[in-house]
Amino acid sequence: MVVTIVVLLILAGVSISLVVDKNGIIQKSKDARREYGQAKANEQEQMDNAGDWIDEVVTGKKSNVVKSFKEAKTENSTIDGKKERNANNPTIPKNYIPIDTATSTWGDGSTAPSQDSVKHGLVIKDEKNNEWVWVPVPDVTVMCDTSNTTEYTLCGTSGETAVKTKLYSKSEIISGQTRTEPGKTSYREPDLVVGSNGTSYDVKDTYYKTILGENGTKEELAQLFVDEYKEMIESIKTYGGFYIGRYELSEAGVQKDRQPLSGTNWYNLYNACSSSKLQASDKVKTQMIWGCQWDVTMNWLISSGAKTSDEVNKNSSTWGNYSNYNTANNYTEGTAGYEKNAGSLQNTGSSENWKANNIYDLAGNVEEWTQEANNTSNRAIRGGYCFYNGSFHPASDRYNGNPDNSGYYGLRYSSNFNNKIIKREYKFKCVKSKEILIMHTFLCAGKKEKWI
Repeated sequence: MVVTIVVLLILAGVSISLVVDKNGIIQKSKDARREYGQAKANEQEQMDNAGDWIDEVVTGKKSNVVKSFKEAKTENSTIDGKKERNANNPTIPKNYIPIDTATSTWGDGSTAPSQDSVKHGLVIKDEKNNEWVWVPVPDVTVMCDTSNTTEYTLCGTSGETAVKTKLYSKSEIISGQTRTEPGKTSYREPDLVVGSNGTSYDVKDTYYKTILGENGTKEELAQLFVDEYKEMIESIKTYGGFYIGRYELSEAGVQKDRQPLSGTNWYNLYNACSSSKLQASDKVKTQMIWGCQWDVTMNWLISSGAKTSDEVNKNSSTWGNYSNYNTANNYTEGTAGYEKNAGSLQNTGSSENWKANNIYDLAGNVEEWTQEANNTSNRAIRGGYCFYNGSFHPASDRYNGNPDNSGYYGLRYSSNFNNKIIKREYKFKCVKSKEILIMHTFLCAGKKEKWI
């Protein structure tokens, strides 16, 4: 009887193992289901692509439908898998998919994208259909003097708790738009805005706690801005550019045909840009766009040939949702290019006529908040507004708004890579002996600090 019981237990164990272990029936069933689902999706994708090709042959018109034929990256990688990442061979972040458009393709995956495709805006997306466009920045020093050694103290901080930075945005990245150092009262970044009394806006507990939580302080907010600015500059230096939101931000994310965010203040919008729902992996950090990033994007539109300097810096009426869009183009109702809804707020990406280098609504539609500070009470706004004239606020124009004002519309955000292994300091308890007091302090990183 004992032997029989032992044999039965062994057989039971073997049966359970066959069912539940990593090579068992259940796991194999899951794998088969997953593989079938992927094969079905691939088949549908191929059929869609074939249908688009047939339509192009029959109609003679190239489809504007975005084609996604590549898999999401399992780790940060260039399209060809090589380590020579740079402005012209951008890194695709983990869990993001490179997608082709009518004007910009990633190629077949064996080489870096063509220069022409980089010039016209390479696009990536995540599984939620949030989309970004690569902005190449071959030389980060056009934005920031990375060799500067002088420290500047941010507004609203002083004494032993003063927050300082060596990195800040250059003046006249766009001709005529000057900047000064943090701690002063002209346009600058990074910095706090504290009001004329020194106790308002960023240093008011209502607002810095909106970003940091109940235990936050104004000094921690200042340090956060300094750290995020540094991370952004280091990322661009390492990878040769950054990704900008293809569409203005909405409640759903950065997606087409959505109502842009509005009716809330700068602090809530700052949080919206940093939301985890916009970050498809731990390899990416999203944030409200900086003024210097807006500037280099504008310059890229010009250098790539997408728009002229005058169209970007003087009058953007011909390519943005402004009140005078139709008249600026001499369009009348019924003619090609006419937009009956021009001059009124539209959903994101509503018109192909309001696009440049695959980025929609850089000019007009809604105003775009940035992190740039000005005077004691303002944050910088870019891009113009649908109710304005395109010569009054062209795409590169910079003007101001109070960050506590909920009457402004919209924003755009940027993303940078978040792959730096951060060193953290851990302080252990004091160990007291009869004669000595030992304090152990370790600087731990797990790995050598590096960019991946």
